Amino acid sequence: MTKDKDIQQKSDSFTQLTPREELVAKLNGETAIVAWKEIERFFAKGNLLLIDQDVDLINVAADLSLDNAEEIKPLIDSEKIQRMPMEFVKANCKPETEFWTVVVAPYILSQLKK
Repeated sequence: MTKDKDIQQKSDSFTQLTPREELVAKLNGETAIVAWKEIERFFAKGNLLLIDQDVDLINVAADLSLDNAEEIKPLIDSEKIQRMPMEFVKANCKPETEFWTVVVAPYILSQLKK
């Protein structure tokens, strides 16, 4: 009986996540690979953000969702997060071009699929 209780306690402590970890897990489950033709309308509305490929899309989404300016501001300043630039669209986006995406309303965060 004690053994079962010990196993249950270990299991409970193992599965406890911090609120940020829960958010990251939730956002990770909400990512999708989407073709440009499906997100182009969000570009037209100014709600499409381009996330640099060197940056973790899910962590950026979590930081935006949590309003973590300390983490986000340097990425914006270095243009690793930016509204989808027209120059990028012209050079890289065809109807079938694929992006990893996740929604953090009102934005769609997108990262060119490698």
